[in-house]
Amino acid sequence: MCAVGCTQRSTPEPGNYHVEIRESGGSLVCEVVFSGKLPQPEAVDKIVRQSLEDAARKNPTKDILGAAFLGDENLTDNQYSGMLIYTAATKKIQTVDEYHGVKRSTSATPAYFVETKEDHTYPGITPARKWRSVTIVYPKAPSRTAAYDAIFAEIQKAAARGLDVNAYVTVGDKNVPTSWEQMRD
Repeated sequence: MCAVGCTQRSTPEPGNYHVEIRESGGSLVCEVVFSGKLPQPEAVDKIVRQSLEDAARKNPTKDILGAAFLGDENLTDNQYSGMLIYTAATKKIQTVDEYHGVKRSTSATPAYFVETKEDHTYPGITPARKWRSVTIVYPKAPSRTAAYDAIFAEIQKAAARGLDVNAYVTVGDKNVPTSWEQMRD
């Protein structure tokens, strides 16, 4: 069993990653640090979840944040699905969005898929605000005109609620968010 402040090493692939558990402000942080070639995003997600589950079994009364790194660098949205949080009070592991109450919805048109997230300021921050982030996902790169038309159409839908809107056009598999690459322009 790894005590707080020590390093727990797990290496199914020798030298590929290790897990560090450390205390931070009364909670724990479970860092999965990869070295060398990073596995596919699905494998990284599985390793992070398993490492967080192991840490939660050993420290069930502590909230724990699980995150992944390649050396000293944070992993990107294309390298894994993101940080996870174990909440001791509920004995539940959630994504950061779930933990913070971000509302997520999806829709589709014949040309593209849309993921909408409605986010808000954290409790206690004033003035309280809400906003929407709209990600438009094309299976292959659209023309610039098609991308702008989609942004305009989706912002019009979202703006009807009186919220600030951020919109992004990406290319990738609608079912695999780690494959979404933002278009440049």
